[in-house]
Amino acid sequence: MQTLYIDVYFLVNFTVNYLAVYFAVIFSKVPTSPKRLIISSLIGALVAVITVLSPEVFLLKIILSFLGLVFTGAFALKPVSLHRRLRFVFSFIIFEALVGGAVTYAWNLFDTYLYESISLEGSVPVNRKLLFFSVIVLLSIGVFKMIVSFFSNIESQGACEIEISWLSKTVKTEAFIDSGNLAIDPMDMRPILLIKESIAEQLNMGDIINLKDPDLLPREIRRRIRLIPISRGGTTHVLTGVRADSVKVIKENVCSEIAVTLAIDKEGGNYGGFYALIPSGALGDEYN
Repeated sequence: MQTLYIDVYFLVNFTVNYLAVYFAVIFSKVPTSPKRLIISSLIGALVAVITVLSPEVFLLKIILSFLGLVFTGAFALKPVSLHRRLRFVFSFIIFEALVGGAVTYAWNLFDTYLYESISLEGSVPVNRKLLFFSVIVLLSIGVFKMIVSFFSNIESQGACEIEISWLSKTVKTEAFIDSGNLAIDPMDMRPILLIKESIAEQLNMGDIINLKDPDLLPREIRRRIRLIPISRGGTTHVLTGVRADSVKVIKENVCSEIAVTLAIDKEGGNYGGFYALIPSGALGDEYN
């Protein structure tokens, strides 16, 4: 008889939920935060445990599974319009099926070919097997991100005018709207607005552009500096990022503030003649 370890079952479900929500957020380009991702994944894992411990009633299992998906998706997002939320839900279900299917397949594979060959006694083999698989799933993040990037690069959405404010300086420029820009601030999950070095110079960010020793900068500025990993040409580059005072999108003389982190591109990336590259996920419904 096969034994189910609830603690490990909870861990695996948390891992699957987190990956599914994470990639659904990137793919559907909706705002979230690390805290929301963790809370929603924990809720989903908790409902999964409740489901497996509930009486063997088919309808009850279906209802609990559905509620798990609903609660996981509901807590993952910041307030957005209905059609953007529906787009996220659709993406989340797809990634939940992909990741969950991979988990099921690998688990059955391990049971068939590896379980009998593990010589450890007691419950250790099963726990190690599941924990090992959780690590493998987490390490697959690069593969899934590559898939998401491929499909996201299919569309482009023109340009928009933006206004960046930093200390006493304000600069207006046009930014290319790029649906393939999947870079995220690792500290608070904000989308990344790439700007050319010339824009940073106009904002008097010389000390940040040529960042050598952050300790020499005022504490208030140090707290706003980020290191942003960017994938380009198959390799990862680390750019200097900063949280500006504000970034606004201008449309028909109306300014709408958006939540992004600036990343200074000193390598001179190709922006199609523009000076900034803005992810479509950072924009309002009128651009999505």
